Amino acid sequence: MAEAPATVAPDITLFLGAAPAAPSGAHSGAPVRYRTPADEARPDDNLIVYELASGFLMRYADATEFHISRDGREIHGCWAPASTLPDTETYLLGPVLGFAQRLMGVLCLHASCVVVDDFAIALCGPAHAGKSTTAGAFAAAGYPVLADDMTAIRERAGRAMAMPAYDRLRVWEDAENILLGSRGALPRLTPTWDKRALQLSGQGWSFRETPAPLGAVFLLAPRAADPRAPWIAPISAADGFVALAANSYANYLLDDSMRAAEFASLASLMSTVRVFRAAPSDDPGRIGELVRVIADAARA
Repeated sequence: MAEAPATVAPDITLFLGAAPAAPSGAHSGAPVRYRTPADEARPDDNLIVYELASGFLMRYADATEFHISRDGREIHGCWAPASTLPDTETYLLGPVLGFAQRLMGVLCLHASCVVVDDFAIALCGPAHAGKSTTAGAFAAAGYPVLADDMTAIRERAGRAMAMPAYDRLRVWEDAENILLGSRGALPRLTPTWDKRALQLSGQGWSFRETPAPLGAVFLLAPRAADPRAPWIAPISAADGFVALAANSYANYLLDDSMRAAEFASLASLMSTVRVFRAAPSDDPGRIGELVRVIADAARA
């Protein structure tokens, strides 16, 4: 996320390394807003979110904690001695900032985002759908990247605008191989996680630092062993509404009022933004063709 200029009040103020002043165990007996299911594939990421009078406490199993004010505009983060700032950053740039923005009333999609002809194109889908890989393929083809994994949408002068995030993609090693033809050459995000940091500027690729009007959303279907793939198909506004509601960011943390606000935002979005389903090929050599068919559909 971009740092606010000195002359502009920041949307979110971040304090790292210390929790806000509060009695030890202040969360004891507090209502639990969310608890990661016990059968999750990565038990070390188990998360409990407590709802406090002052806001929310996000506590991870590795003792990393984030205190978020009720309006989402102030975040305090701290971590155990065995953890590092990069470890903490993996939470911060994902669920923590996502939830903070949802508290601020900002619609966030579980999507990477690129820019085609000055319009933002959201590449939406669940974990492992190929969002970052597809965004990287767009970057390699000369298109700027706007955001990775989470795309914040704000209304500006009656238009849905996709907001810029940071100059980096977070990719798995197989995606590194698809995009760069290497394995393990990119640095790990943290020593304890296999995801890699692909710096866009380091590859000579473009990152867009300013918002762009959202032109279309592409819902990434599972990779298909189909000679017709990749293919694109438009979907109705009603189906698009349901799909985007299922793929909004940090939606497991929304209460009833926040969900109602999200539905209102999505209904407004469906009136101006086209939604497509995109089926990638399971042949990684055809990812460039996926970029072409998505860009062609966005331009049509």
